[in-house]
Amino acid sequence: MTYSKLSLSVLLLSLATAWQLALAEPNETVAAQAAAAPTDPALALAESVPDAPVADEHGFYPGGPAYVSENASVWKRSGPSVNHGILAGKHVGDRLTFLRYSENGKFVEISDGDGKGWMQLKDVQAEPCGKALVEILQGQIEDLKHKFSNYDSELNRQYQTAQKRLEKLENENKGMKKAIEEKDLTIQQLDKQRRNYEDRLQTKELDMQMRWWLQGALIALGGAIIGIVFIYIPRPRRQKKHERF
Repeated sequence: MTYSKLSLSVLLLSLATAWQLALAEPNETVAAQAAAAPTDPALALAESVPDAPVADEHGFYPGGPAYVSENASVWKRSGPSVNHGILAGKHVGDRLTFLRYSENGKFVEISDGDGKGWMQLKDVQAEPCGKALVEILQGQIEDLKHKFSNYDSELNRQYQTAQKRLEKLENENKGMKKAIEEKDLTIQQLDKQRRNYEDRLQTKELDMQMRWWLQGALIALGGAIIGIVFIYIPRPRRQKKHERF
């Protein structure tokens, strides 16, 4: 009985010691890591950044990107099938001239600076690509650069043009206003002349009426005077004829 209690006490003491050691070990590990860590933040950041991959002589490295090369060639053949001989190799973006389709529609006849030939339909397209597309885009970029560099001068030129047009319109407006004023003045003068002629015409009509009235009155007066004169003029007496029988 006593031996069993002693063994149990030893076992409990061993378990307690092991538990304390287990708790103390993480703290010692953290303290050791903190002591080993650099005190400079920049140095710590530099050490945390992984090393850049080293590319080989072709520019490749494990996990790095890879693209289809523009130097890949497609074949220009002497006939519309893969059994015909190869005339030349064509690269991505080479400009060609389309002529016609083959009977099976799988090949197209093209022409370039070296003459005519046949290529598979899947190897050609109507839209520019590769170096041809790059040349087009570079041309557009250069054109945009030129326009941007000349933007101020172009804007100034447009402003000057607009200013000249505005001055021209203002001058035309002034000329139209002057012409309208002259026409209004002419209309006023003509209206004044019309009223003057109307007044003169009315005066002349009144003069004519007065003249006719005066002439009529004179004629009536002359008639009355003549009548009175005839009344008072003595008439000659007629001699009576004696009867013969």
